[in-house]
Amino acid sequence: MLVLDELLYISKKKYSIPYSETLEFIEKVILPYVDILTLGPEEYTEARRFIADQRLPPSDALHAATAVINNLDAIASEDKHFDKAGIKRIWIE
Repeated sequence: MLVLDELLYISKKKYSIPYSETLEFIEKVILPYVDILTLGPEEYTEARRFIADQRLPPSDALHAATAVINNLDAIASEDKHFDKAGIKRIWIE
């Protein structure tokens, strides 16, 4: 859910794409192919560690924690904060 939230936010703020278009994209192109992961106490504890030890911003720490807790190999992001957290980041420059 964090990624979908960020997709909506960045699409509007950075690229001026209307929410309705992004929502349609999410529903047609993304949701059929992904699992939606939940956040709980484990993710909080891991995010807290990323904030304290790696000084990640809270939102990035939650993304990183969710990846770690769910044994994900990498994060697709243009945000370089993940590099210092030791999480593989995939992005096309």
